[in-house]
Amino acid sequence: MQENAYEYPEPVWQLFRQTPRAGRFAPDSGTVLVGEARTPAADSVLRLELLVEDGAVADARFQAYGCPVSIAVGAWLAEHAIGRDRSELDEIRSRQLIDTLEIPEDRAHCAFLGEDALRHALEQWP
Repeated sequence: MQENAYEYPEPVWQLFRQTPRAGRFAPDSGTVLVGEARTPAADSVLRLELLVEDGAVADARFQAYGCPVSIAVGAWLAEHAIGRDRSELDEIRSRQLIDTLEIPEDRAHCAFLGEDALRHALEQWP
């Protein structure tokens, strides 16, 4: 495994290295909610796609352009969303991302990026 030379928190580093659920859904996948957020100051972009079936997220994908923390936030959100309904996803806040992924305060904007992308996707919930 590649060395964590910049000493990212372990939860961030693992998700960054593995990037589970990275990618996009095919156009004919069904009801896919798409949320995208940007942070101009850090030049980061996070796209979150939620495949909704029977009132819950059946699958999720993400794409991220940014630092390892931004990528880890997208990976965590995509994995965590599966099986949850809108009310459960509505409860996710940036503070939960910061605490769960042990994000340092100087990278807190990455957690806000994730919360914003999730909110944009949830605005489309049928």
